[in-house]
Amino acid sequence: MKSAAVSLVWTLVALAATAQPTCAQGFDHATFDTLLALYVQDGRVDYAALQDERELLDRYLEQVAAVEADEVAGWPEAERIAYLINAYNAYVLVTVIDHYPIGGSSFLKKLTSPNRFGYPANSIRHIDGVFDRLRHRVAGTEMTLDDIEHGTLRANHNEPRVHFALVCAALSCPPLRGEAYRGDRLEEQLDDQGRRFLNDPRQNRFEIERRQVHLSRIFDWYGEDFEEFATETGYGRDRKINGVLSFVSRYLIDRVVDFLESGEYRVQFESYDWTLNDQAVAASTR
Repeated sequence: MKSAAVSLVWTLVALAATAQPTCAQGFDHATFDTLLALYVQDGRVDYAALQDERELLDRYLEQVAAVEADEVAGWPEAERIAYLINAYNAYVLVTVIDHYPIGGSSFLKKLTSPNRFGYPANSIRHIDGVFDRLRHRVAGTEMTLDDIEHGTLRANHNEPRVHFALVCAALSCPPLRGEAYRGDRLEEQLDDQGRRFLNDPRQNRFEIERRQVHLSRIFDWYGEDFEEFATETGYGRDRKINGVLSFVSRYLIDRVVDFLESGEYRVQFESYDWTLNDQAVAASTR
């Protein structure tokens, strides 16, 4: 019921935004820009340093929490989307450092939540209620991370590229961008994220010789968000897969696009690696 209430609030915000002239100004993400430049490299986060030097993150989240719903309603849609993406990513960061280093779950918790047996010891999934119970202040409303993603962004904005931008602190997530999203640059930034994510062979692979397509599990979970892009020809017969492949083709080289249009391949969704996107993990595997 909480999630439905949040969705209703943001539906009203969206309706209010269309009913009144939009204001040119939006939210100032300069603090988050500085933080990301300092603590993010190649999509991974220096959580140890961020935990010791958290002033910028706390200050930014105070700014996020201070915005009220009627103010957000006056922003252009791109500004609202950028605000929500940044809020999600920033609240993920603060949740991780509040529990860092993450050491897994006790055996008792694993017995009561057996899925925890399958997660790496440092995974964000070992934090109780991380996505569906911990609440954060966003535009005058208390929201969970799921509320931000599903109850607001996916429910009220027809923008499937948010799946290239929301980062849930796992290696299989898209890379965390080294700058904040901004309304006036959102198109450019989301397209750049799409190119980075789709052309990273650790996330998505298009094996022409073997006639195989390996897609991120994200496209399996949220395939319905891409269905409207399905075409009558090529890309396989399943409408969700068709829509996904049709959409992502805009970020791929011509040779791969021609391969996908042939429809002669097997599509497989990759397992999701919930290992923390920590710079320390990258350093330990060199």
